[in-house]
Amino acid sequence: MKRKSILLALSGLMFISSSAFATGGTATSSMVPPSISVKNQWYNKAFSVPAGTPSTGKVGQVYYTWTYSSYPAGMQVYLCYNNGNTCYDVSSARSGSVDFTKDNIAPNQPISLWARVNGTGKMVTVNGQSSQVIVNYTF
Repeated sequence: MKRKSILLALSGLMFISSSAFATGGTATSSMVPPSISVKNQWYNKAFSVPAGTPSTGKVGQVYYTWTYSSYPAGMQVYLCYNNGNTCYDVSSARSGSVDFTKDNIAPNQPISLWARVNGTGKMVTVNGQSSQVIVNYTF
């Protein structure tokens, strides 16, 4: 009898814990960022939000890759949302991930790539190349 009680209790815990998992999805977007031709000037472009991406839910981990034709000294690259008001510095890693969980943004909000080259003097244009984000979200 004691065994049945323990098994019933365990199966109840398994039922409760399995219903606690959140559902979610993934949105992928690629683009070519704008070329940088003037020092100390921000250039930005939003990744498109795929059709069908929900307006409810919460963005979590965002995986990214950004590429330019060259990487001059003073180059800064950020992943941003909210028109560039909230950004994460990804300058030191051309691919990786950023956790947007604490920002409470909806999956259908665009994420942008912002870039510039700090410094003085002339520069050779730095051309944007294929860049991508994979946005994971939960409901």
